[in-house]
Amino acid sequence: MKKHCLVIIGSSTGGPRALQYILSNLPADLSVSVIVVQHMTEKFTKMMAERLNQTCKLKIKEAVDGEEVLTNMVYITPGNRNLILIEENGKLKIRLSENFESIYRPSIDATFISAANVNTCIIAVILTGMGSDGSKGLKNLKEKGSFIICQDVDSSLAKGMPYNAIKTGYVDKVLPLEKIPAEIIKKVREFYGK
Repeated sequence: MKKHCLVIIGSSTGGPRALQYILSNLPADLSVSVIVVQHMTEKFTKMMAERLNQTCKLKIKEAVDGEEVLTNMVYITPGNRNLILIEENGKLKIRLSENFESIYRPSIDATFISAANVNTCIIAVILTGMGSDGSKGLKNLKEKGSFIICQDVDSSLAKGMPYNAIKTGYVDKVLPLEKIPAEIIKKVREFYGK
């Protein structure tokens, strides 16, 4: 599988507004795939994907089980399913599953843990949200050498997820929301040597 860069964003309470800001500030030719895990029910994840697709430069859609992860695409995890990344026949693919022990579905930890097992560069982003989803998976990503960005507590509508992520000690950069898109772009360009 040709190694490319994958951005995985986990968010909960206050997430849709933060996602709108980040995704609308990423260029169409960034040469990444973006996976979004937002705590939200099924009906609303599809609506969110459609709304974001109208206002962002990257193409945005709700993820479908079995589809290949393509460059310059954003995949929104459907509500009530976990998005698991797998490698199959040299391609990075999406599996939607209900099997993962977590009070959240979709679970950010489920996606992070699966991502640590695929051969790709990963930039993980934890945004505003209650609870601690994502914090467990950061250890797996860090052991793989991933770069981890976390929204700062002050700019987060709900502070639990950022606070718990920072507490793990695995976060590389803690930034206010408005500085996160530029940091993602910078890290992606570093990966591609641009």
